Amino acid sequence: MSTLTHHPPEDLLVCYAAGSLGEAQALAVATHLAYCPACRRENERLDEIGGLLLWDLPPEPLPEDALASLLARLDGEGAEEPAARPASAAGARDCGVLGDMRVPEPLRTYLRERAGGAGWTVLAEGVQSLRLDVGRPPEVAEILRMAPGSALPAHRHSDQELILVLQGSFSEAAGPFGDAGGRYAGGDLGEFEGGSIHTVVAGEDGCVCYRVLAGPVERLVEPP
Repeated sequence: MSTLTHHPPEDLLVCYAAGSLGEAQALAVATHLAYCPACRRENERLDEIGGLLLWDLPPEPLPEDALASLLARLDGEGAEEPAARPASAAGARDCGVLGDMRVPEPLRTYLRERAGGAGWTVLAEGVQSLRLDVGRPPEVAEILRMAPGSALPAHRHSDQELILVLQGSFSEAAGPFGDAGGRYAGGDLGEFEGGSIHTVVAGEDGCVCYRVLAGPVERLVEPP
């Protein structure tokens, strides 16, 4: 039985099933599905609904160059990388930059093949970030590695933020900029909307997570 407490909202799952999420967001949802049987079942249900809706649509006439375009794609010309799809279970090892930490597919392959060449950078005391070559600017996809009790500075989002916990836990801290938002542990996926303000604090065992920022964040300075 799943012990996860934070899941993608319905609209995010619908966009994922429809294939309309960007690569970085789709990777977050797909990896959450590897942890969460309930969300996998919901995704399968949405896939079935989408298939039925497509079945009822009238056929569209093919353009004259349809065959040539198909052959070109089969030859690798202009082919786009498909959106990430979920594995059936979490727990596989060998994820490159995170050593032997247990990380499920599809994120494990991205960690081996898409880790940024700049290496780890310091965001705050005890907090490091590793960029992944996923998504398009101004999107940022990164791995956050947080020491026990460390915190991201309070910040305001200009757009959506997704945080998927891979190991350990974090909490949204109460403070002068917002209210406490609960605890997030392994496999939990948090979505925070544009305009939201929060402070993320790692638990007693630290935290490793995959984070997607759809737009820039504004760092806030706490009043004295």
